[in-house]
Amino acid sequence: MRLSEITKKLEKAFPKDIAESWDNVGLLVGEKNKDVKKIQISLDATEKVIEEAVKNNADLIITHHPLIFSPLKAINDSTLLGKKIMKLIKNDIALYSMHTNLDSAENGLNKYVAEIIGARESKIIAENYRDVYKLAVYVPKENHKEVLKKVQETGVSLEGYDDVSYSTECIERYRISGEDNAHTVDNIKVEVIGEKGRMFQLLNEIRKIHPYDQVPYEIFSVENRYLKGGIGRVFSLEKPVLFKEYVNLVKEKLSIENLRIVAENEEKSVKKVAVVNGSGMSFFKKIKKLGVDVFVTGDIKYHEALDAAEEGLDLIDLGHYESEHFFNRLVVRELIELTDVETYIMNEKPIFKYR
Repeated sequence: MRLSEITKKLEKAFPKDIAESWDNVGLLVGEKNKDVKKIQISLDATEKVIEEAVKNNADLIITHHPLIFSPLKAINDSTLLGKKIMKLIKNDIALYSMHTNLDSAENGLNKYVAEIIGARESKIIAENYRDVYKLAVYVPKENHKEVLKKVQETGVSLEGYDDVSYSTECIERYRISGEDNAHTVDNIKVEVIGEKGRMFQLLNEIRKIHPYDQVPYEIFSVENRYLKGGIGRVFSLEKPVLFKEYVNLVKEKLSIENLRIVAENEEKSVKKVAVVNGSGMSFFKKIKKLGVDVFVTGDIKYHEALDAAEEGLDLIDLGHYESEHFFNRLVVRELIELTDVETYIMNEKPIFKYR
């Protein structure tokens, strides 16, 4: 199967455009049209991970954390990053990353973690809204079906619906300069709504099959907006539990032997919970306003913990790896129908050890 087909499927569930602005997601190394028969799924693209992919003749590595974050001035063997990129290219292994877009997606990692630790229903903490654009294209009747086919091939979707378009019969009237007689053509007006980038992508595809040199079209912003995921989830437990009991539940459900807590009274009752996998303390102020009893996240710094304690918000620090290493379950879920592609998981152990 071509890599472009695999990434198209993944990006339908975890759209690249909902990643945070500082993030770097998508195809980072490799050719988009390469043939893929074996996929390795790993949290990070470490040297061991890449060596394992080479040993197993993998064609593609899918990671959660991007290998490349900042612009590169050189790719050579004088840096660890350069060595890893060179090894990937030398062995014809593509690297594709889904980071905050996988976290934020409607059925992404934040929601998945929330469900594991007790959420029956949850709400997004930092909602990610997208503006909606409308594309209207006028096409002769005989070319109408070709345009609808392009709508389907481009993969336009909105609010859980795919390939939605509207067709209206209309008459085109024009007069060629220098002629007296007017001409009329029976046209179809095809209207589609969706994200701005996807609308221009569709327009470019329609230009390829439209019979006119100058395609008659309109594209403009509309007042509609739609929710497209977001960071974090907040939820209420089915019934209140003591903080110390909830800590034990989290450890059990996430198979974590040790975690850090910030709590003045472990006998306190817990009902409302917020969770952001990975590093979530940048959302502290927003979460504080939600009136939660405990905030579950990772990578909490000393002064962040001190501020939370003084403001009376209890914390559970899972660790970064511990809150995200099972991202592979979401990837496998999306790829399970690809019977002609083999997938396997290779994760290293947590970098931090406890003594």
